[in-house]
Amino acid sequence: MQDLPAFLARNDTVVVQFTSPDPKCRYCIGADKAFDNAVAPARDTRVKYVRVQWPVWHTFPDFGKLPKPIGLPEQMVFRRGTAIGSVGGRLEPDSGFLAKVAHVQANPKDPKDFYRELQAAVPVPAAPAAPAAPLSAEEERLTRLMARKDLLGGIVTFCARAFPATAPGVQEAYGAWQAAHKPALDQAAVVMMARSSRSDAAAASAVVRDEQLKLQAWTVGSLGIAEDRKPSAADCETIGRGLKSLPEIAA
Repeated sequence: MQDLPAFLARNDTVVVQFTSPDPKCRYCIGADKAFDNAVAPARDTRVKYVRVQWPVWHTFPDFGKLPKPIGLPEQMVFRRGTAIGSVGGRLEPDSGFLAKVAHVQANPKDPKDFYRELQAAVPVPAAPAAPAAPLSAEEERLTRLMARKDLLGGIVTFCARAFPATAPGVQEAYGAWQAAHKPALDQAAVVMMARSSRSDAAAASAVVRDEQLKLQAWTVGSLGIAEDRKPSAADCETIGRGLKSLPEIAA
């Protein structure tokens, strides 16, 4: 996720789908498959199609200077790292997605106009909530554990959909990991219910983002899965096997 700006800058044209496997985002359900089907006929090798997703749909990652999606799912078109347009919303069959992408390429918006349109679509934020009490060390550990569960669940869901043959193995490994951590996950669920205000969510979001980075570092550093290429069935199998050696979250 943190390498997205660099990846966009390295390539001529990139179409990015922003979405989430979070079942609470009802418009996101099936959006990944719809996107894959829509871009399958693409033949222009100068245009790359990628997906960026995160486990809790409303906790948007920090994309630096890139424009933040207004809602999910969202498909933005970038040229050399600069947003030039958007083909927003959920993709429907026969939506002419590739033709719309070509139209954006042929009629790129001035970055200032594009950012202005995005900003105009963002609702005026509500008054800030009272600051939440800092998470205790144990609350942070449990928050990280719940975030890890959601992140791993998103990976397992992706693998099962993209590579059905890997589903039994990764689902079994994920089930075993959950079973081994059930007491702590039950405690984490209680903490999440007690910490349910908007300010509590804001306090936890930084922990969730950090845990996501740690899990990404684990897949790259310990499992040897490269971030700069499309996931494969072998990657899914590697993650399934690797769950047994996933380091525990320090207390």
